[in-house]
Amino acid sequence: MNPREGAQSTEPASSERAFVTARFDAPWKAGLQRFFRAFLAFCFPNVHAIIDWEVAPKFLDKELQPLAPTHAQGQCVVDVLVEVKWLEGDAGWLMVHVELQAQPDRDFPLRMWVYHYRIWDRYQRPLVSLAVLADADPKWRPSRYRTEIAGCVQAFEFPIFKVLDCEDPAGAFERTGNPFALLVAAHQVALRTKQDLAARVEERFGVVKYLYRRGLAREEVVELFRLIAWLTFLPRDFELQFQEKLATFEHTESVMTADTLLAPIEIIALERGREEGSLIGRIQYSQDLLKLERSKTEELAQRPTAELERQLSDLEARLRDRLRL
Repeated sequence: MNPREGAQSTEPASSERAFVTARFDAPWKAGLQRFFRAFLAFCFPNVHAIIDWEVAPKFLDKELQPLAPTHAQGQCVVDVLVEVKWLEGDAGWLMVHVELQAQPDRDFPLRMWVYHYRIWDRYQRPLVSLAVLADADPKWRPSRYRTEIAGCVQAFEFPIFKVLDCEDPAGAFERTGNPFALLVAAHQVALRTKQDLAARVEERFGVVKYLYRRGLAREEVVELFRLIAWLTFLPRDFELQFQEKLATFEHTESVMTADTLLAPIEIIALERGREEGSLIGRIQYSQDLLKLERSKTEELAQRPTAELERQLSDLEARLRDRLRL
């Protein structure tokens, strides 16, 4: 019996694995920590149903680090360990281990098994291990680790959530209000538009529009906007296109503005103006970001430099104030 049963896959080159992992690692880690309850409700409802949510979950990330499998140490992976109050059983507490895998890896089932037994050995408490498969390969679905030697069998099965399998997550958000559905939608956008950034602008916009349709708390809206932008990263020029599209939507639909969502566009615009080395360019980009009428180049060119510097200083101060909101 193959000791890595269930792990066969065609793996990408190591450089591609590192790029994809680095792109998705941080937003997923932040999303799990900020929206853990919503994550379980959306991705693993059976686990969500057995937790007493009146008791706040306790994250044990530092305690998890020394338990990492030897072959996985030094890798940048998303894994979290959470202690929750259990509605069932005499122990009263349940350990929940979540592992995200953004690329096929033949060692993934082994890593899940090693984490599982090491966590159990460390805490001696009921434990569930959950896997989020966030890769682009619809055929890669590891859900068990099994070895057999001379009649000695080790077998371990774990629940999986395959991001690609989720149908219409944005629609699920609209129906249920679960914020994690939008993060799944954003991840799907990132996978679909890997080679088409113009399409990514359009599809990210489609996801972000849902933030205007539900009565979410401001803190949730801010965090979701950041995470969606993080998952669907855009180079500077495409980011500017997205922000212009969003500004037009806000104006024509008369909805709440995204001024306080703290997107990176303010910094991008200022950097672009500085690179051009033009006071006029910096003034015009700042006006764009503040949604002010853009001054005509020929009119600005006729004004004294000292006056332009004062105007730019005022505009940049207003942008900095907006970032602090």
